[in-house]
Amino acid sequence: MKSFSRLNNSEHSDDGHYWISISDLMMSVLFIFILILTYTVFTMSKVTESYSENDKNRKLLLKELKSELKQKGINVTIVEETGNMRINSDTFFSIGSADLSKNGLKKIEVIANNITFKMKDKRYRKSIDTIFIEGHTDNVPIDSNRGGRRWTNMELSAQRAINTFLAMDGSAGIGELKNSTDKYLFSYSGYGDKRPIDGEKNIANNRRIEFFFALAPVEVKKVK
Repeated sequence: MKSFSRLNNSEHSDDGHYWISISDLMMSVLFIFILILTYTVFTMSKVTESYSENDKNRKLLLKELKSELKQKGINVTIVEETGNMRINSDTFFSIGSADLSKNGLKKIEVIANNITFKMKDKRYRKSIDTIFIEGHTDNVPIDSNRGGRRWTNMELSAQRAINTFLAMDGSAGIGELKNSTDKYLFSYSGYGDKRPIDGEKNIANNRRIEFFFALAPVEVKKVK
C-alpha cells in the first residue's frame, strides 16, 4: 500500500511539472506575440506618419503652384485629394491638333520653370515619386487624318502629353530631373476620353492636360 501511495504521489508530481511547462510555454508565446504586435503597430504608425507628411507636402506644393501660376496669368485647377493639377488643353492646342500654339508654348515654359524650381525643394523632392503628364480629350470623334488614316482621341491625347513633355524638357530640362531615389521624375501618358471629369455635361472640361503628382512610397524596412 505504501509503494502504491508513493507511486501515485510521483505521478501527481509529474503531472504538475507537465502543466507548469505548458503554462510557461504559453506565456512565452503570448509574450512573443505581444512584442510582434507592438512592433507592427509602431511600424505602421511610422508609415502612416510618413505618408501623411508626404501628402501634406504635396497639397502645399499644389497650392503654391496654383497661386504662382495665377500671378503669371495661367489658371489651373487643383485636386488636393488626388494630387492633380488640371489645365484646359484649349489653352495650348487647337481642337483636334497636338501641335502647341505659340501662346501655349509660352505658358508651358512658364509651368515647366515653376515646377522645376519647386522640385529643387527637399520637402517636395522627398515627397513626390513621379509627375505624370496626362493627355485627356472629349468623346467627339476627330475629323482630321494623320499618316493617311483617321486619328483617334487616344492617339491625340498621347501625342499632346508627349509634346507637352518635349516642350517642358526643351525649356527647363525636366527630362533630367530625378526624385529622391535617383529615378527620373517625369513620365507621360494619354487616356483619350476614358477618364471624363464631367461626363457628358461639359465636354470642354474633359479636354485637358493634367499633371499628376504621385506620392513617394513609404517602405516599411526603412522606417526607424
